[in-house]
Amino acid sequence: MASTKRSSKKRAKSLKLPSYTRYFFSLFLIILGAGIILFAAINKSVAQAPNQKETSQSSQYLPKPTKLYIPKLAKILYVSDGYVVDNRWIISETGVSYLTSSAIPGQVGNTVIYGHNRSDILGDLPQVADGDTLYLVRRDGDFVKYAVFETKVIEPTQVEILNQTADSRLTIYTCTGFLDTSRFVVVAKKVDNAI
Repeated sequence: MASTKRSSKKRAKSLKLPSYTRYFFSLFLIILGAGIILFAAINKSVAQAPNQKETSQSSQYLPKPTKLYIPKLAKILYVSDGYVVDNRWIISETGVSYLTSSAIPGQVGNTVIYGHNRSDILGDLPQVADGDTLYLVRRDGDFVKYAVFETKVIEPTQVEILNQTADSRLTIYTCTGFLDTSRFVVVAKKVDNAI
């Protein structure tokens, strides 16, 4: 009986690996796992890179707006791309912003331009009235002429002004009211480009 206990203890001892061997084996498995994850991440980014390049090349040629001209205000404003990120509007500090998810100027849909309520940007937008003309100059050098048909003050929650439309229109808006709690909106339809 005693010899049986000894032989099973010897077998148990012989199955145990020395501590340094276990350490290096664990380290090897960790490095192997990290290598597999890194390899997968590199392959994923390489596979996506051509698509991102194609997208940026094609958006480079879209006739996005570069300038907004408001004759009544004798004002030309530079237009930069605008986005909504985490429910926050990214807005230009020096000009107006074009909501890139809205329509291309001159095409069917609602082109949305927005900017700060400052005297050098859109602070005097409430002076624009029905019948006034607006112009958007596009990246391709063409311009689109619009005629204002509606001006109104809305609440920030009234986001239906951003909806796409069956006609070609321009929506410009800025903050207004006490502590900029409301929005002043100008809506215009595309008209013949004759000056």
